[in-house]
Formats: sequence, structure tokens, C-alpha cells
Amino acid sequence: MIKAMGANRPARLILLLLFLSLATALLFYNCCLDRLITAMYRGESFPLLNHLIHNTDNSPVSYYLLRARLVFTYLTLLGVTALLGLAAAMAHDYTRRNVVDFFTTPTSPLNLAIFRVAVFVGVLSQIHPSETIWFGKVPHVLQMAPFGVGWLLPHLPISASSMTLAVILLILACVTGTIGLFARTSAFFALIGAFYVLGVPEFYGTVEHYHHLIWFLAILAVSPSGDALSVDAFLKTKRANGRLSALPQPSVVYSLPLRFASLLIGVIYFFPGLWKIRISGFDWAFTDNLRYVMYARWADLDAFTPLFRLDLHPWLYRSIALGTLVFELSFIFVIFFPRLRPLAALVGLGFHLGSGMFMRIPFFDLWICYVVLFDSSGWLDTLGRRLFPSGLAGRMLTHDPSVELDSRNVAVAGSGARRYMPVAIVGTMLLVACCYWGSRGIVRGWPFACYPRFAWNPGSEVESIEISALTPGGKVVFQDTPDLHRTLPYHAFGGQLGSLLGTWKQDPIGFAQRMRALWSLHVQQDPHLGSASIIHCYRVTLNTIPERRYLNPLQRELIFEFRP
Repeated sequence: MIKAMGANRPARLILLLLFLSLATALLFYNCCLDRLITAMYRGESFPLLNHLIHNTDNSPVSYYLLRARLVFTYLTLLGVTALLGLAAAMAHDYTRRNVVDFFTTPTSPLNLAIFRVAVFVGVLSQIHPSETIWFGKVPHVLQMAPFGVGWLLPHLPISASSMTLAVILLILACVTGTIGLFARTSAFFALIGAFYVLGVPEFYGTVEHYHHLIWFLAILAVSPSGDALSVDAFLKTKRANGRLSALPQPSVVYSLPLRFASLLIGVIYFFPGLWKIRISGFDWAFTDNLRYVMYARWADLDAFTPLFRLDLHPWLYRSIALGTLVFELSFIFVIFFPRLRPLAALVGLGFHLGSGMFMRIPFFDLWICYVVLFDSSGWLDTLGRRLFPSGLAGRMLTHDPSVELDSRNVAVAGSGARRYMPVAIVGTMLLVACCYWGSRGIVRGWPFACYPRFAWNPGSEVESIEISALTPGGKVVFQDTPDLHRTLPYHAFGGQLGSLLGTWKQDPIGFAQRMRALWSLHVQQDPHLGSASIIHCYRVTLNTIPERRYLNPLQRELIFEFRP
């Protein structure tokens, strides 16, 4: 990127100054900042600095240390932003050219077709028929409307029969979309079906973040993704010429959907990174924050522990935490530079493999969409020419530059604005909505949301709810929260307990209704629980450190009891 700025030496010098300044700031943050603030608090620093701290009698030094770290973080990032803006202004021609080229460089219909296949495969990977249909039987009292659909939820039909029909239709739309049969129509119906089928499990407590699949289906619904690698393309050219012609020429109508999709991926990463900085500052990377985030996640997964104990290597997990911040905050900017996109994809793949390995958050349906960052048409074109020089498959994979554009492609060139305007409108609306949800940090939303932030340090202790069921003779037939994981899908478990824990004092009537409904679900799943005569609900405090799990529960308080 620096080399590409050509002779713009001031911009290169500013970037060099940026890297040196950032390295110096991080070194100062780790080695000197706490000592300086402590000295100021005690009045042992320079007189001018000592006067910046007041009210030491009522505020402990820890308060000023925390404030100083956050302020230093904000000032550092403000300086980084200013220097980057100055460098972009110095190299304004290069910056403008990259932004314009990002949106206007044509690409092959093969690239859009590959993206189409990736999106539909991603949607199929998130369809779990038995679990989804099960939600049609869940009492409506357990519904917890995510932000954005509260107005719609009371009017949405949710039953086992409607869920069954919707799952079948969605699978059918995904199959036809994957093979490119009525590609746009398939994407449109898949969009409606996915909003319902993937959305209903989000309405019962836990929000799983596969929202990007909805956004990408909306883009495909207004994109010509069926112009290559599709049954549509085969049928069209057969009807027009009686034979299969070569691929349409590269065009902006094929590249613009990919650009908006890549920007949406950038937004997915950017706002969680921004919230980490907003809430924890550089402490998110330079303390044990990531270790406790992993502990809380492992406790949430029935005391899961990975084979490699990353939490036992502070230098490693802190380096990974710092890399996570850099990756999340920079991804959306790096994608404007074509040569850096493969690097962004490689780092992103490592990021998701790591989160899958250590936190069981693989995000397969997201990183499979990294195909938007690559130009795959070149090697597919070469593959088609070498393996199928004159066959049907070869014509589906290759362009023919020696042939003049036929009437179909002339229409594309002459009416390009009409073809890409719907993509521009839908893509812009999606970006605005995602930025709104992200800037507000709304994690529990549908079909838009800020993706998991993990911005707070949860510490080594978490609170949860424990349910204990006893027979008339006092025998315990059900106890402890891990049993809930085994009888109910996770969607109906994690968010429900978190909500119940937060509302048992504020809304005791609603709490009682939800607990009774939740228990009735357990009995449906495991009929032998019907022998219980009294149910006790406890608020428990759990230690999440693996080596101390045997101490759990640290505290146990009875908060509710009822008879089924």
C-alpha cells in the first residue's frame, strides 16, 4: 500500500510516524502509565500534573487508573485517526482512486455466482429442522422479542405446522438458489423464509448471530447472480442461440453486490472492536480480560475445556487479544486495497478457527462468504480452457474476448445503471441499518444486530439459575443447570435464564409465569420429570475457573418455588 502511493513522500512519512507513535504509545501504556498516575495521585509527580487529580480523599487510586487508561486509549485512537486522515489527504489522488475503483471495477459473473452458492450453503448450514419445528410448540409466554421485531411478533404465526411448511419451502429455495434455477426468485423467497425460519429461534432468549445471511440474501434478490454457474444461464443461452455461449463480459453489475457484501462483513467486525475499545480500552488486550471471557464461555458450554489451554499462557492470549482488536478495527479499511484482501481473508480465517477451537464459535456461515474478497474467475477461466476446451463445462467457465458482445451483453452495457441501482439502494440501506444497530451496541436484535462484543471483563464469577425438582418423598429427580442443556435446545436456555435472573425482582409475576412455562417444556421433553411435586429455583454464583469448578456453587439463594 505504501509503495503504491508512488512519489507521495509526505504520506509515507506520516504512515511511518503513525506506526512509530502507536508502538511508543502502547509501550508507555504498559510500562509507565500506571506509575505516572499513582505518582500524581500521591502528589509525587510534576506539580502541573499533580493538580489534574482532585478529591483523593473520596476516590481510590484505582478509579483514576481506570479513567486514565480509558482516556489514554481514546486519545491514542484519536491521534491514529487524525494521522490516517492526514495521510489520506496527502495522497488524495491515490485514496480517491482506491475508493472509486472499489465500487466501479467490473468483475466476472463467476465471482457473483460463487458468492451466491456460498450464501445458500450458509443458509442451509443453519437450518435444523427438528429443533426449528420444536419452537412451534413453545408457549408464547417465553417469547422475548429482539430489538426490531417487537411490533411484528404478536402478529407472526408460530406453530409446528407453520414451521414445518416454512422449513420445507426454505430448503427448496436454497437448493434452487444454489444450482441457479430462478436465482433471483429463489433468493427472494429464501429471504422471506430465512427471516421466519432462522428468526423464530431468536425470539426465545438467545440470539445466534447469523443475520448476515439475511442481508446477503437481500443483495442476491436484486442481483444478476444467475448469469453464470446456473441452470438459468444454461436455459437462457440455449433458448437464444440453440447452443451454450461463453460467459457474459465482466461488469459493475456483478462487482457491486460483492463490494456491498464485503463492506457488511467489515461492519460486522468493526463495531464489536469499537465497543471493546469504548468499554475496556487497551485493557481488553493487555490484561487477563480474554482469559475470563473464555472461562465464562466455557462455563456456558457445560464446563467445556479445550485440548490446548490457551488460558495458561498470558503472553499468548494477550497477543491474540491485541491482534483481535487490530483485525476487527482495520478489516473494513483494508478491503479497499485489492492486494491486501487475501491477507485480510487469511487473518479472518485464523480468527474464526481460533474462536471455534477455544470458544466453540466457528462462524462457518460467515467466513465461507469470504469469497467476496477474491477474484476467482481467472483460475476458473484457465481451468475451463484446459480441462474443457470445447465442451459444455468449458463454456460455462470461460469468457471469449474474441467474440463481440451479443445483444444480451449490449443491453447490459447500455442499461447498467438500471441494473445496479437496485443493488446500490438495497446495499446502502443495509449498511445504514447495520451501522445504526452497531453504533448502539444492540446485540439482541433481528434482522439487524451488533455482533457479539465480549467487551466487558466478566471476572471469575458468574450468576445463574439452578432448578431443583423433588418428588413427594423428597427425592431429587432434576437438579443443576447442565441438565437444562440436555433437555432443551440452547436457543431456549441461555437467554431465558439470563432474562429470568434479571427480572425476578422487578417482575415477580412474569418471572413466575415463565418459570412454570419453562418447567412444562422440561416435562414435555422428559416425561419422568412429571413425578416432581415441588420445584425450587435458586440464584447461584459459580466460579468459572476450570480448576475451581469443584467449589460450585459458591453461593446459593432460594428465590422461587412452586408446585406443578
